[in-house]
Amino acid sequence: MRATEKDRARGMRFLKKQGLSLEQVCMFHFMERYQVKAPRTGEILQETYGAGVLTLDLRDGRSHVTVLRPRHRPSSIIRFLLAAGVCFENLRHPALKIRPDKKDFQRPSLYMLWFFLLFLTSLTLGYYCLNPENLWSLIPALLFFGVALVLISLLLTRFCYLTLENDALVIHSVGRSIRYPYHELLKVNFDFARELAFTHVMEVLDKEYRYRLFYIGRTSRKSLPEIAEKLRLSGVDATCSLNPNKRYYEDKHLYQ
Repeated sequence: MRATEKDRARGMRFLKKQGLSLEQVCMFHFMERYQVKAPRTGEILQETYGAGVLTLDLRDGRSHVTVLRPRHRPSSIIRFLLAAGVCFENLRHPALKIRPDKKDFQRPSLYMLWFFLLFLTSLTLGYYCLNPENLWSLIPALLFFGVALVLISLLLTRFCYLTLENDALVIHSVGRSIRYPYHELLKVNFDFARELAFTHVMEVLDKEYRYRLFYIGRTSRKSLPEIAEKLRLSGVDATCSLNPNKRYYEDKHLYQ
């Protein structure tokens, strides 16, 4: 694995902010929950969940856990670590067994409808606030247009659903579809989102080590173990970390 100068600069900057040096790191886990369990009972005492969890195993036996945000450029950091010879410990390479038949994993979303109505309302209010004879009317109009811009951004990125085809995983959102052939996928992980409004996410790492995060609220959480299993049969390292019978991570009730 080769890292560019930008990858190296970002990786070194990231480690420096974590108070670490490259020589201290012997292996890493990525797109996997970090858990601390009681030695005798196995009870989970501490758990870091959600997207971008990176665990750095240090040579002195300690583990350093952090969360890679988009501003950290996760793709660059993973390339940097691999180029430095650090082992990607939780990466598996399952054998190709079968190709799944095409299946659409889509469900209706009232939450998405609510966001769309808010977008239309903000756009309409911004339009009616405009008054060419009163320059002060630009202030509320710009505020409403700004809210509409944020809402349309959320509609485009936060309400995706999945389709499994015979040769590819397809992610659909409002107005676009992203297609990942199975042979280009390296690792996929499903987990709860940290925001209660958007309950579950999908992390994707392709064979060029490009990392993407998708909010897949229009795919039922109960179908995610099935999707992960079908991806594994297609030769993709796929894991489902969430409990499909919970609506969100801290939910105390189970729904059958």
